[in-house]
Amino acid sequence: MTLVSTPCGEIRGTKSSAGVCVYQGIRFASAERFRAPTVVTSWTGIYEANLIGPECPQTESQLRSLLNADNSGQNEDCLFLNITVPSASTSLSPVYVWIHGGGFTNITPPLSWNDSQQLSLDGDAIVVTISYRLGAFGFLGNLNLGILDQIAALQWIQSNIESFGGNPNNVTIFGQSAGGCSVIALMSSPLSTNLFAHAWAMSPSLGQLRTKEFAAQALELFLKAADVSDISHLETFTTQEILQAQDTMLLDIANWNQGFSPTADGTILPLDIVSAAGANPVDLVIGTTRDESRIFNLLNPALNNLDQDQAIAVLRANHPLRADAIWSLYNTCYPAYTPTQIVAAVDTDTHFKLHMWKMLKSRPATLTNTWSYMFSWASPIFDGALGASHGIDIPFILNNTSLPQVHVYTSNDPSNGVLGTEMSRDLLNLGLMGDPSWQPYDQSKRATKIFDMPCTMSHSQVQSPDNLVYDFWMNS
Repeated sequence: MTLVSTPCGEIRGTKSSAGVCVYQGIRFASAERFRAPTVVTSWTGIYEANLIGPECPQTESQLRSLLNADNSGQNEDCLFLNITVPSASTSLSPVYVWIHGGGFTNITPPLSWNDSQQLSLDGDAIVVTISYRLGAFGFLGNLNLGILDQIAALQWIQSNIESFGGNPNNVTIFGQSAGGCSVIALMSSPLSTNLFAHAWAMSPSLGQLRTKEFAAQALELFLKAADVSDISHLETFTTQEILQAQDTMLLDIANWNQGFSPTADGTILPLDIVSAAGANPVDLVIGTTRDESRIFNLLNPALNNLDQDQAIAVLRANHPLRADAIWSLYNTCYPAYTPTQIVAAVDTDTHFKLHMWKMLKSRPATLTNTWSYMFSWASPIFDGALGASHGIDIPFILNNTSLPQVHVYTSNDPSNGVLGTEMSRDLLNLGLMGDPSWQPYDQSKRATKIFDMPCTMSHSQVQSPDNLVYDFWMNS
């Protein structure tokens, strides 16, 4: 099956050497600059879906360089999706929609890390990877256009995925970092009701969620950087001029990670996004990696190779009232950690895990379809300095650790495939059975699956550093 007849029209893909039907660069919507997307409903002729669509414009970054991302195919006209279909499918298959991360400013589907063919093969599953507008193009002020793009993609999937053998009533959304944050945002939005049945949020960057007030401040900073007084004046700017203003703004803004991100506007997203998402009864899996912030601190010369005095000074700058207590706790819990690693561990817990714990606490006790995990497998590269860092779990959940470009973080150890098979199987089980296969989370036991070699379970009734840290932050 490479020629498919959909409600939009006929579409032709290709069959890969692995036996997967691949449809790339399908336009799901179109949008003018700073305008809401319009979902595609038809086309004429046969749509040749054999090339990845262009990325949303973005500037070069250290992460893009490390991942060998290519910016040659960037365009503001970037609302495209890609579908992989197991050729042997005989009945309606569960659908899995991947939302990429990148801080809402960079990184998009044309990366080997996002390759979904193996996931389709493993689970007789339809996998869709989507693009959405980034940075100023998607999140200027409180416009939330990037979230509307994601909703438009899900609407297109609802209308068309059955033609590919997918079940529109069994859609799982999953994403990492900004993609994980998007999963939570979509769970909260009244506009996404009935567009998915299951959700898996990986390392959701919930600290990026903004109030209307902060979004307004960020807009003023952007307009200042662009040297204009109103958004309308940006209509005549070139793409590069928009990017230049964006870069200038991000150099000046105190909380750069909230410069362009989802906003609690009270319309597209509710005023309390986390509480609204928590109340959504869809199945939810949420987790982090053990050492999220190590990669960020390794890339920051100011946070590398700290001695004890320097580490305590960083803690005092970030946590002026509790720095000594934090240092004492983390030194006790993690005696083998260097001062640099202690700072990274504190950042991991406050920027990622604490937001996740609060999200889990917001789930009503009546909802027993919530699961938590921690990814603890440590990369051996750079002499183990990365640990289980942010993003390291992406190729495992997609089970594509064997791809060459992935080895930049994971190494090429064949045993990685064992963990990849287990993690991706749990994702597939969420869609197949509404249960990833481990004990649900509740506030008394806080059962958490540990993805490592081998995988284990932890809970609150075991004395462990993780539970001591949880009590410290959640009870303060």
